[in-house]
Amino acid sequence: MTDASKGLIASVYPWQQPQWQMLADQISDDRLPHAIMLSGPQYIGKFQFAEILAQALLCGEPVAGYACGRCKQCRLLVSHGHPDLLYLQSEDERKPIKVDAVRELGEFLAKTSQQGGWKVAIVSPAENMNINAANALLKNLEEPSENTLLLLVCHDSSRLPATIRSRCRNLSFGVPEKTAVLSWLKQVLPDRDDHDSLVEQSTGKPLWALKLLETGLLEDKLQLEAAIDDVALNTMTPLDAAAVFLNVDDLIAIDWLQGFVMKRIQRDNTVHKMRLFQYLDRLQSAKKVLLGPSNPNRQLLWEELMLDWQLFSTAGRR
Repeated sequence: MTDASKGLIASVYPWQQPQWQMLADQISDDRLPHAIMLSGPQYIGKFQFAEILAQALLCGEPVAGYACGRCKQCRLLVSHGHPDLLYLQSEDERKPIKVDAVRELGEFLAKTSQQGGWKVAIVSPAENMNINAANALLKNLEEPSENTLLLLVCHDSSRLPATIRSRCRNLSFGVPEKTAVLSWLKQVLPDRDDHDSLVEQSTGKPLWALKLLETGLLEDKLQLEAAIDDVALNTMTPLDAAAVFLNVDDLIAIDWLQGFVMKRIQRDNTVHKMRLFQYLDRLQSAKKVLLGPSNPNRQLLWEELMLDWQLFSTAGRR
């Protein structure tokens, strides 16, 4: 598997075969919708899936449903110069996709295909469109041009306006079955013997497992989990734990903490489980602040979250 910077992608991931087959049937029957929302958790391959679909549609001589890699269209794709493929991406989750970019997308979709075939645009993550950008996109969804496909890669569909969601065909992707993830990790990481641990640490998201290893985030995650446990056991102060969290990207740390608390909830069969759910609500509120337009004081935010954790986890101490 490769990403956009390395050329064509050979095939979809094994756990994506059902979704791929469904779209392949629709393409064969000329029933492909003009807009598809690829929804589901991050790091399970939705963006790569969108790229593969775009490449297959733009290829002049597809083989078994995939881009051939040899024709003129594929050479244009490899050189990042295909005029009928447009990416609209937000590199930072904190930065919105603005209306001017969506207007340019509309102009692209309205023009005639330069290569005489499909025109495809990939928006990722689609929920990063601000309200003006989302409203600008509506016109393209309501008045689609022929042989155009808009692919909205979405990690949190609840953040998209209902008017956008209702005009797209939803293609849902869940976290793969553990057996599928284990099998794949053993193929791509044959020299490691901790595949089970990687699946657990990545909460079953295979591409996140790779990123944890490639970036050194796995060690950071283990340090954060140790700090959370120590706070719950009163062997570390909330302020000291906050200092540990300040060393990691805020959104990544929030996601990890949410996953940690969910696992604690699954193990807790007492009435104190409700307090842990209340803490999850607190984390979700903090995440909205981080994704919002304000510039919160990071140290204060994490100190408050760790003080709250000390309070909410008291009943769940080991």
